Amino acid sequence: MINKSSILFCDNEHGTGDVCFPDIDNMDAFQIKQAFIEGNDAKHLRKEAKKLGWGRVNGCDYCPACMESGI
Repeated sequence: MINKSSILFCDNEHGTGDVCFPDIDNMDAFQIKQAFIEGNDAKHLRKEAKKLGWGRVNGCDYCPACMESGI
C-alpha cells in the first residue's frame, strides 16, 4: 500500500522546513504514521492549519508567527 500526505511549510524565512504543519518535529512515530494513513490533501491541510493561525496571502502559506507580524 502506498499513501501520501501533504505537509504545509511556511513560505517566509522558514522555507528550509523550520516551520511546518503538521508539526512533525513534535509528533511521535504513531502520529506521523496516522498523518500518512489519513492522506490529507492540500485543501484539507490548509483548512486544519487555519484553525491554528496559519494563513494564505498572495498564494503563499504563512505560519502563525508570520501572520501575527503582518508578514
